[in-house]
Amino acid sequence: MLRWKIWTAFGAVFLAGALVGVFGTGVFLKMRFAPPSDRETYRAEMTERLTRTIADGLELTAPQTQGVRAEVAETLIRLDGVHAELRPRAQAIITEGIERVKQALPEAKRPELDELIEQTRKRPFGLFRLPPPPPPPPFP
Repeated sequence: MLRWKIWTAFGAVFLAGALVGVFGTGVFLKMRFAPPSDRETYRAEMTERLTRTIADGLELTAPQTQGVRAEVAETLIRLDGVHAELRPRAQAIITEGIERVKQALPEAKRPELDELIEQTRKRPFGLFRLPPPPPPPPFP
């Protein structure tokens, strides 16, 4: 009688640990790999990361590192300008692609596609639905 209670307790502890591990891993991955929500924070993080990579790889002095940081920041600002110019074109391509997909679907499935797109736009990432991986390192 006592033996089955012990095994049940071990099983319950194991399942609780497994659930906590899965949930904790999901939260860690979401927090670690999700990009910042605003462009300024993202740009600051990228500037720091790229500057650190260059400074560590080339063993730069403090004034050289500051110069590199300024140039990297300026480059990222210019890239944001390019993104702003291309964003409407990219949105037009996406909209056109959605319309073409709708044409390929039966009439009954088109509202379901609209609903799926709306759900994805409201909540693009979840606990286990992570954003795409970060871009490759800046230097091959």
